[in-house]
Amino acid sequence: MGNFEKTQSIRSAGERPLDAKWYQEFKEAGAFQAYEYLDGDRDFMEEQKRSFLNGEIDNPTLDYPKIDMERLSRDEKRLLGLKKDIIAGERNELVRESYRWKINEKIAEVRMLRAVAEGDMRRFQKYTEFVYGKPSPEIFAHSLLRLSDDLKRQLLSDDSSIQKAAEDLVKLLPLEKSEIEASEGGLPQESDIAFVRRQTMKELSGLLDLGDIEEREEKEYTADEIRDFFQAALNNLQAEGWDVVIDTSSKSGISVNQEEKEIKIPESRKLTFKKIQSLIIHEVGTHVSRRLNGERSKLQLLGLGLDRYEKGEEGIATMREGVLDNEMGDSVGMVSHLAISLAYGLDGVPRNFREVYEIMEKYLYLRALSSGGDSKKAFESVRNIAWNLSVRVFRGTDCKTRGVCFTKDIIYREGNMGAWEAIKRNPDEMLRFSVGKYDPANERHVWILNQLGISEADLKELEK
Repeated sequence: MGNFEKTQSIRSAGERPLDAKWYQEFKEAGAFQAYEYLDGDRDFMEEQKRSFLNGEIDNPTLDYPKIDMERLSRDEKRLLGLKKDIIAGERNELVRESYRWKINEKIAEVRMLRAVAEGDMRRFQKYTEFVYGKPSPEIFAHSLLRLSDDLKRQLLSDDSSIQKAAEDLVKLLPLEKSEIEASEGGLPQESDIAFVRRQTMKELSGLLDLGDIEEREEKEYTADEIRDFFQAALNNLQAEGWDVVIDTSSKSGISVNQEEKEIKIPESRKLTFKKIQSLIIHEVGTHVSRRLNGERSKLQLLGLGLDRYEKGEEGIATMREGVLDNEMGDSVGMVSHLAISLAYGLDGVPRNFREVYEIMEKYLYLRALSSGGDSKKAFESVRNIAWNLSVRVFRGTDCKTRGVCFTKDIIYREGNMGAWEAIKRNPDEMLRFSVGKYDPANERHVWILNQLGISEADLKELEK
């Protein structure tokens, strides 16, 4: 009996998951997410920010107090041993290869963190590219085309401050240098948007039963109130072992820590009720739900994700969030993708932290002015935003080696575009988005699920 026939007979017999022998050990060694270990000490980072914004230093120094070299050595040794055992002891080729690909990715994350601690920028870049990939030149070119069109209008503005800001940005952006053919980009069809919205609400509307709320558009809820709403959503999902905590670090965005099973709400965060709802669908309905469903599926590895699943994960999450917010602009993740592309040097000019910051500060300032913002308030606001953005782009690096950056955040723009393209090719693929953590734009992932017979029918079984 061949491997795939064996897979079918195990499913039919209703036996335990195909990877039950391996998953628990893998979870103990490989549930971590490398980027969670790239946060700096809050006080130290505030001092670096002050010195940088005041022009006292050219580039900041980022610290990584969470990196433990002894733990990295233990994790790598354990992952290498597990991979050896699986290759030698797993008869099912599909299970064996899925784990081999995934463990190789986690080993690369361990080695990337070691490169951070050792200050080896060449190795760091090698591993960040292995895990997250390189920014797409075609998408970068598309972003530059959009910016060029906007700047042509802004250079003719009657508002002298907008005109001056546009002139300053034109001097720094490589608008005339790119010979790369731009990707098509563009918005999804209305029929696709309507389908995604219907399917999202059909699957996940139960998470939004948050009690008697008198929704007021102008009211912004505090971090403690947001935490309560998210905890109610976790309760609706019956997500045992998960918790919502207030994050006192310098992070500004809500995030999910798969290793600790926590949703983190920044203590300074304030949101409208409408935005809370769409973020619950993003964080709980996608990141947490896919973890739970994956661990209950025929291949438990889908709980922590097939290798390089994160592009699809964020693509699905931002797709769902966007259709609920009714914000379907061709801009999901564009700012981060642009910043990484500029740092990487897709235009032939690799850049360091300071050089990327100055471009993004001017870009964000122009955008704020064009939206009717007051020039003085806009300047103070965008300095903080450009700083936080640049820290995300250069975390893990020494900030001064041109062309070396952390490429993770390309997954938002490229993942969102990939998710919409997957829907365009095959709308039925969305029916199994929630079965676990995989990338619907990754043909190998789709092939694995098809070989295992994992479909929307399995999702219905999981819901019973």
